[in-house]
Amino acid sequence: MRFSPDDVVCRVALNLRWVRTAEEALRAWLPLVSELRPVSTQFEAASPDGLRRGYLADLLVVFPPPEGGTTEDGAARDRLLAQVGDLARRLGLDPAAFEVDEDGLGGVLNVKDEQDGSPYGAYLVLVLTGADPLNPEGEQADYDDTGEDLL
Repeated sequence: MRFSPDDVVCRVALNLRWVRTAEEALRAWLPLVSELRPVSTQFEAASPDGLRRGYLADLLVVFPPPEGGTTEDGAARDRLLAQVGDLARRLGLDPAAFEVDEDGLGGVLNVKDEQDGSPYGAYLVLVLTGADPLNPEGEQADYDDTGEDLL
């Protein structure tokens, strides 16, 4: 998938531990999905052998550049923080927990304490300007890793 160099691209990982059926999970996530209008979604039951329980979702959300075109370097960082702050609040997370990378073009919001309480079960938000945070080169990739390094 191709993005504008000024797009703020977010991967949002969700986990509803308390739901027992896919229908319950989808109903719980429907308001969020309707509001964010992700360009890609993936829903699945958590593996019984995995670290998570219940149902999982991965949303790819893109915030396009502001109406006047592209942003300058200083404004790009401010815009990134503003977009991530708005997204974090929508998810019920603390925007101050967002850690910007050294380039100022992306970062991560990792919920370390499950008691922080996103009503949607958000536990990880990866952000990158102009590219998919899981796929910055733009190619399809298949990861065999367990993902334990993301916890």
